[in-house]
Amino acid sequence: EDVKGKVKVEEPAEVKPEIKDEAGGVPSAGVGVKREREGDTEVKQEEAKRAAVNLDEDDVDDFAEAEEEEFNVGGRRKAAQRFCPYLDSINRHVLDFDFEKVCSVTNSHLNVYACLVCGRYFQGRARGSAAYFHSLENHHMVFMKLETGRVYCIPDNYEVTDSSLADIKHNLNPTFAQEEVANFDLKVKYSRGIDGTEYIPGTVGLNNLKDTAYINVIVQALTCVADFRDFFILEENYSHFKSPLVQRFGELVRKMWNPTAFKGQVSPHELFQAISVESNRKYKSDIHSDPAEFMVWFLNSLHRGLGGTTANGSSVIHHVFQGRVKAESKKLTVKKAAAQADEEEEWDAEEKPFLHLTLDLPATPLYADSLEKNIIPQVPLLNILHKFDGVTEHIARNRVSRYQLLKLPRYIIFHIKRFSKNTQFEMEKNPTIVSFPIKKLDLREFVLLSDELKDQVTQYDLVANVCHEGLVTKASYTNEVHDRGTIVKEGVFRAQVLNKSQDQWYQIDDLHIQEILPQVVSISEAYVQIYERSDITQTRNQTKAGAAG
Repeated sequence: EDVKGKVKVEEPAEVKPEIKDEAGGVPSAGVGVKREREGDTEVKQEEAKRAAVNLDEDDVDDFAEAEEEEFNVGGRRKAAQRFCPYLDSINRHVLDFDFEKVCSVTNSHLNVYACLVCGRYFQGRARGSAAYFHSLENHHMVFMKLETGRVYCIPDNYEVTDSSLADIKHNLNPTFAQEEVANFDLKVKYSRGIDGTEYIPGTVGLNNLKDTAYINVIVQALTCVADFRDFFILEENYSHFKSPLVQRFGELVRKMWNPTAFKGQVSPHELFQAISVESNRKYKSDIHSDPAEFMVWFLNSLHRGLGGTTANGSSVIHHVFQGRVKAESKKLTVKKAAAQADEEEEWDAEEKPFLHLTLDLPATPLYADSLEKNIIPQVPLLNILHKFDGVTEHIARNRVSRYQLLKLPRYIIFHIKRFSKNTQFEMEKNPTIVSFPIKKLDLREFVLLSDELKDQVTQYDLVANVCHEGLVTKASYTNEVHDRGTIVKEGVFRAQVLNKSQDQWYQIDDLHIQEILPQVVSISEAYVQIYERSDITQTRNQTKAGAAG
């Protein structure tokens, strides 16, 4: 009996006629046998293809090996349907598109679908795929392809185009219009998740994936920079770049500002995976790292991922954060009294670009006061900024150097160097309090104003502050500190950010968000600060006042 169910009747063998080749000759018997074998092989390969399920391909309706009768109705491919009887089974409370898009069965990242009933991820949707079996076993019929956002009913295998799915598609991949982005810092918008929790788009918590607070605080601080944030909010600005780091960071920023999110928090799982791969596993989830060091690596990696070069303004990173500094240096000469710079030798001068400025703190007192309490010194920010006045000299590596600012960026980043290793190579923290202005920080005395740049704005307003509270161990920046086996205190990094639409400061510690006064910001142990040029602030305030009037 053959494959179609018909009875096959054996016929007596008959002599096959001679088959002449193209030249008119009679080929050898081996050629005919070979051709028959090749034909049988092709048939077998075609049957194997039809029976196979290639889970790594795109949609199953594009499979060449799929059974025609399964996907065709009346000789036509099944069309998308506006009505699906299973849409009521969708459970938005369990949907979370922040996690890495990997099949929960095959652990593959190719052709992954999300079950909109239970929230789990499965690969493929053809007959025999993980999604297909999950649908039959659990009676979960509605799936969304995570790469495209298209929704399908499985195992019936038709696309669903119902408008009620728009909110789910928007949560998978939030998109914004230019008008929406322009109003981010002008009008405050309150939102509510499906569980009833209220949140303010842009001021949301980030999950700590174990020990990833160093990533969270830098992401929170950088997203306070309007030019930088707006670039990554609009996906068309970078969709043509292939860097996973750029794509995952843009996706995270869009989710942080999503006003219709199902929950008021975001998990940076996919961004962390991209960071781990891009850094060759330098930054891990179970090991604490320095936020300032990570910030420098992160900005430079984004710059490269956006096609940036050494040319000025070659990426949004340079456009927003890059300034220029004049560096002068000369060798030290060893004299009888001490090492001194040769006054007759000329200074070697060069101009250098910078994305951030590192500021050094004065040494802490070695002894306690009369009340047996350690003295915590204070120093104004302007004092430690004298490193860039063009006069103050710094000695390092047998050279003496001095610096002066030439061109100020739109947003300037300060790294206040608090952590250093002692002679036993243990990490120590300098607890000096840096007093700094929240508004109107004037850098004019540190800038060499040339004729071309004499009109540049030199005043800045603070928009983000990363602070460290507590002690520190030799192994990390935020681990527990032990005294005779008992925990004394745990050091943590926190981000203090300005919501510009409200003119309100918030302190964010992973998922914990609270309002704080500007006075609290000014007395914190600042570690990384981001200032906005005051002309940008004034333009925003004028636009806000005009909109309110």
